[in-house]
Amino acid sequence: MKELDQHPTNDAATLRFRGISRLALTLSAVVVILGGLSFACREKPGEDETSQRIRPLPETAEILFVSNRDTHSSRREIYAMDARGNNITRITFTNENHFVVGVDASRRYVAATRGTDNKKRLWLLDLQTGEETPLTDAANHAEGRSFSPDGEWIVFWMILSGESQADIYKIRRDGSELTNLTQSPAAIDFDPSFSRDGSRIAFISNTGYPNRFVLKTMSAEGGDVKTVCDPQDAIATERFPAGVYDPSWSPSGDALVFTQPIRFTGEGENGTAGVWHTFKARADGSEVVDLSEAGGHADGAEYLPSFSTDGQSIVLTIRYGPEDPSQVSLAIFIMNSDGGELERLTTASAWDEFAVWIR
Repeated sequence: MKELDQHPTNDAATLRFRGISRLALTLSAVVVILGGLSFACREKPGEDETSQRIRPLPETAEILFVSNRDTHSSRREIYAMDARGNNITRITFTNENHFVVGVDASRRYVAATRGTDNKKRLWLLDLQTGEETPLTDAANHAEGRSFSPDGEWIVFWMILSGESQADIYKIRRDGSELTNLTQSPAAIDFDPSFSRDGSRIAFISNTGYPNRFVLKTMSAEGGDVKTVCDPQDAIATERFPAGVYDPSWSPSGDALVFTQPIRFTGEGENGTAGVWHTFKARADGSEVVDLSEAGGHADGAEYLPSFSTDGQSIVLTIRYGPEDPSQVSLAIFIMNSDGGELERLTTASAWDEFAVWIR
């Protein structure tokens, strides 16, 4: 694939190319390359699979993630596990392709992004009743996972059909009161996340001047926008423009973690993804710390970090390995809030990713 251009654009196809779920487009390229290997096999149902498509979270569930460990294809279903990587339980048996997911504080509702790399839709999954409800129109392109603390709202980003602008929206869990929070024709806005008290939303934005993604926060109503991190030394990769991605709040609301590409040589590291680090910053923009460097794990492509409920740990996905896609690994890891004590939680020969802590 050619390098992304270095000039802002509002072309719909380019926005979709840029505005994908973290490294999902890179992963889709791996699927194409793998072609006729084992991922091309038909799905083999789990031994305990029944006609029930959605199952409740077990009591042991502390982390939610998606994986192709049972589908034997590029398609991912939702799983749960405890904080040690044990008691892995499959939650969905849907034949849907899942991307980012999030769960409300009651552990009953899951916000699930389903679809393809180029067209996604936001769904609400009721783990108690098994009901699956689309929250966005199939003609639009939408992605999100973050609930408000009371579970009443979900914040997400969307490109409306026939338009080319990515904006931040929120919608009630029942599908009512769709609200556009950002209406900035000159900017690309996505990756929104509610603070734990519901008062602020973190998101990333690229106005084109400068042409990089900047971490910002706003009120839950869309006002009082503040810049948290503008990485002036940011670099682009083959797939992603320069800047920061994947913001997630600490439980106290005084800090944010996020990711940033910091090295791209074009020589194939981590399956051509380059090297991405996890950073932590105070919500006022001060004290930005490179957790990957501090923790001594500076060579992988890290993304989608998520704080534990007590704020002591961070769960994240790391992609690592050579250019050969058959040798690239995607696994869930956990580290302490300072970046140390990195531990791998999933060890299956599968793509385990997009982990989020269950509140």
